[in-house]
Amino acid sequence: MEQLQQLLTDLECISLADISAIPEANQHVIAERLEQLQDDLKSVLSSNDG
Repeated sequence: MEQLQQLLTDLECISLADISAIPEANQHVIAERLEQLQDDLKSVLSSNDG
């Protein structure tokens, strides 16, 4: 679980400036998937805290 927590922390450090460095046609897809992965990881990690 420690690696998943670190992954979440790293994902939360990705900024819109980072995303803007990729081709514009893919930016919205990457942003949406990053957000979904963060949400999923938060859910998994919070369910393991209990």
